[in-house]
Amino acid sequence: MQNIVETKEYTLNYVQSSQYKKAHQTSARYSKGISEFDKVGFDEIYHPSCYAPFVANAIVKIAMKFEDSIPIPLNGTVLIVGSVMQVDIGASMVGPDGFVALSEADVLISQGLDAYFVSKAIGRLPYAKT
Repeated sequence: MQNIVETKEYTLNYVQSSQYKKAHQTSARYSKGISEFDKVGFDEIYHPSCYAPFVANAIVKIAMKFEDSIPIPLNGTVLIVGSVMQVDIGASMVGPDGFVALSEADVLISQGLDAYFVSKAIGRLPYAKT
């Protein structure tokens, strides 16, 4: 969190499920100056408009601007609030109607601190009306 507050930028990276162990290990508390990307074996890539690195082979790369941090006394955590600066997603992932089929790309999903899943599409429905 200190990096995010100091640099005012961070990234969100959607990786494939086969990389779940690496992705999990990036959440460890490394010492200042130690790159979690180097430690887990993720290649980093930079974009001129963002200070923070992206995971080079991420399916979706999102550059975020830090806006605020909100302490949550109930469990001693902090909610980070950010705004989207840039989204990088391959054109082949976006359908003619703008739908992004993340389940077809085997995107990793996390739940809580230690559980990982993949999504499975079960269908798409038209806009619900009364």
